[in-house]
Amino acid sequence: MTTLTLLLLVPLAVWRIYSRLKRMMTRTKSELWHHYATAAVTIGVLLLLLVKLLGNWPAFGALLAGAVAGVLLGHRNMKLTRLENKPDGFFYTPNRNLGLLVVMLFISRLIYRLFEAYLHMHNQIPLDPDFVGNPVSSVLFGLLLGFYGVYSSLLIQWRRTQKPVPRPIDIFDIK
Repeated sequence: MTTLTLLLLVPLAVWRIYSRLKRMMTRTKSELWHHYATAAVTIGVLLLLLVKLLGNWPAFGALLAGAVAGVLLGHRNMKLTRLENKPDGFFYTPNRNLGLLVVMLFISRLIYRLFEAYLHMHNQIPLDPDFVGNPVSSVLFGLLLGFYGVYSSLLIQWRRTQKPVPRPIDIFDIK
C-alpha cells in the first residue's frame, strides 16, 4: 500500500468512525448492569495503567491529569444529559459533543500510532513498544477512562435515587 493511498483512506476511516459514534450517542435504555460493568472496567484499567506507569513520572502525571480532566468532563456531560423515568423504563440521552470529543481524541491518537507504525515499518526503524508510556497517549487514556468511569458512576447514582414509574393499567391487555 502506498503512502498516498493510506493518506486518502485515513480521512474516510475517520469520517466512518465519527458517523458511527454519532449514531450510537442517542436515547439509550439505562441498564444498571451495563453502568456497573463500564464503571468497573474503566476504573480497573485506570488502576492497572497507574501501576504500570510507576517510575515513568511524566506519563504517570499525564495519566492522572487526563483522568482529572475526564472526571470534570464526565460531570459536565452528566449535567447536560437528558434523563427520563418513564413507565417503560429508564432512559438517558448523553450530550453528543462531549462524548464525541473525548472518543475522537482517543481514536485520533490510535490512528496516529498506526500511521507511525506504518512509517517505521516502511523505513525499517524499530517502533517504540511503550505506547502507554508516551505522555500524549497517557493523557488521552486518562481522559477516556476518567470520562466514562465517572459518567457511569453518576448514572448509577441517578438510577438508585429513582423509583420506577408504574405502568398504566390496560383493561384490554389479557395475559
